[in-house]
Amino acid sequence: LSGGNWNLVALSRNPDGRPAKELRQRGIEVHQADLENSQDLMAAFKGAYGVYGVTTPMTAKGKLDMQMEQRQGINIADACLANQVAHLVMSTAFYIDKAQEVVPYIHSKREIERYIAAKEIPYTILQPASFMDEIGGEFMPVKNGVVTGQADDDAKVPYIACQDIGEYARLAFENPDKFIGQKLNLVAELVSGNELAETLTKVNNGQRFRHKAPPIWLMWIFAREWITLRKQFESWGRPPHPEVMLQALESSHQLHPELLTFEQYLRNTGFSSAKRSS
Repeated sequence: LSGGNWNLVALSRNPDGRPAKELRQRGIEVHQADLENSQDLMAAFKGAYGVYGVTTPMTAKGKLDMQMEQRQGINIADACLANQVAHLVMSTAFYIDKAQEVVPYIHSKREIERYIAAKEIPYTILQPASFMDEIGGEFMPVKNGVVTGQADDDAKVPYIACQDIGEYARLAFENPDKFIGQKLNLVAELVSGNELAETLTKVNNGQRFRHKAPPIWLMWIFAREWITLRKQFESWGRPPHPEVMLQALESSHQLHPELLTFEQYLRNTGFSSAKRSS
């Protein structure tokens, strides 16, 4: 969007922070606003043609709070409605079937989708797969030659790079007649843990990597809310793959043929295990 004909305004709880400063350096205006403050959003959306919305269930302390996330989504929707925003592009989560809704953060995002639809706001819902950008971070750490993934070694997990999600947002805003009222599952590539380790080895000049998934018993103690999602990844990630997932892979590439593979993402970001584990 920043390279197009849009006047962009980003919202930040801390407009003096480093991410906000980096946006300003790219010529993007930054305003202070908190997604949990409905009045902030009412003021921020005044006069806007479109809004790109994304919520999070993670608190500042790293805990899951689905009620907080739903408040964020409701505030975004209500502010769009009050300001007669012509197009809300909302990012939620990859969706296969209703069984996913037992996962708390999936349920909260689905509730936000339902609220937006009920309010009859002109919307496009983007439903991205797991983020390639998580590699080397809290949810997919890389340390001492080991990448800790989201599922068993052989299960293919759907991934997409965050920058490509932005490309779909651009397509939606520039083609409202085509995309308003649509929900788009977004997948760039299906990658198993073993394949991810092989790719890391390739882009790190032959330094050997292996993949492991955390033991279920350990997840039960420290992250039991993620066990159901892991089991779903392992079910989807082995043949026969869900038709919905395969269709999403095909349609995502039809709309955006230049989607990054995981290898391209790692090379483009200059990924190295030393850089990410420091």
